[in-house]
Amino acid sequence: MTASPLTGIDHVAVLVRDIDASLPYYTDVLGIPVVGDDVNAAANVRLLYLDAGNMVIQLVSPFGPGAIADALAKRGEGLHHICFQTQSIDIAIDTLAPGSEVAVSIGGRNRRTCFLPDRPNGLIMELTELEEVES
Repeated sequence: MTASPLTGIDHVAVLVRDIDASLPYYTDVLGIPVVGDDVNAAANVRLLYLDAGNMVIQLVSPFGPGAIADALAKRGEGLHHICFQTQSIDIAIDTLAPGSEVAVSIGGRNRRTCFLPDRPNGLIMELTELEEVES
């Protein structure tokens, strides 16, 4: 068995219609602090990060057309994906999706990221490197 290129769970993404309307439950009821607020203009999404202690919860909300808006219209709010940490996306892709065409981009928190093509049990899986890309 090959050693896993994954080093942990980075975040669990929850798809919401409106981050500002959803946020009080996470901050006021659950007491989870906000640690980041980001916009991915290329994907037409806002990404808000909450520190849940052993991992991050990412609230994802579209502000224009795109894959996230389509997913929200099709499936509604709820769990969208799990994102795993890796030291090297390139090695992780070679190990987990050999021979697949996987688009790597700069995602939230200015990190290299990609989504794996396979969806075991219907689960969307993202990979992210821990280091931010230097501007």
